Amino acid sequence: MRILITGGAGFIGSHLCERLQKDGHEVTSLDNYFTGSKDNHIPGVKYVEGHTKNINGIFKDEHFDLIYHLGEYSRVRHALPEPDKVYDLNVHGTHHILEYWKKANENGKVCKLVYAGSSTKFANTENTKDNIQGHNLSPYTAAKFYNSMMVQNYAMKTLRLS
Repeated sequence: MRILITGGAGFIGSHLCERLQKDGHEVTSLDNYFTGSKDNHIPGVKYVEGHTKNINGIFKDEHFDLIYHLGEYSRVRHALPEPDKVYDLNVHGTHHILEYWKKANENGKVCKLVYAGSSTKFANTENTKDNIQGHNLSPYTAAKFYNSMMVQNYAMKTLRLS
């Protein structure tokens, strides 16, 4: 099976790369190294440096059987002063991953997608001073909330679930 892992040089991504490669799959990682590290590279995995919003150009003529989308900005507290970076890495990046995935499922081809959501968007905030909902805590939680809805919408359209 040909598998693409966005964020494959990160902590979770590198462990997933290692396991899938060990199981005999052809694994490719797309990572911008914002938080990932080349020290996490696994022998036998193909590593491509780039932004997820450029996936259509990077893998223009390639087909993957499965995409694990882990490659997003993942720092809740740090997101407050840099919302532009969060939206660029998370919302724009995920939108382009979904467009790539949609194309990968055309003409009888099949590609599965696993999206790494976040429980922070459901944070229990009943005891906070202003009762802010989890998805409104920071640009990170707002982006993860939006991306979860976007993934759901694409799945319904792409897989004709509606």
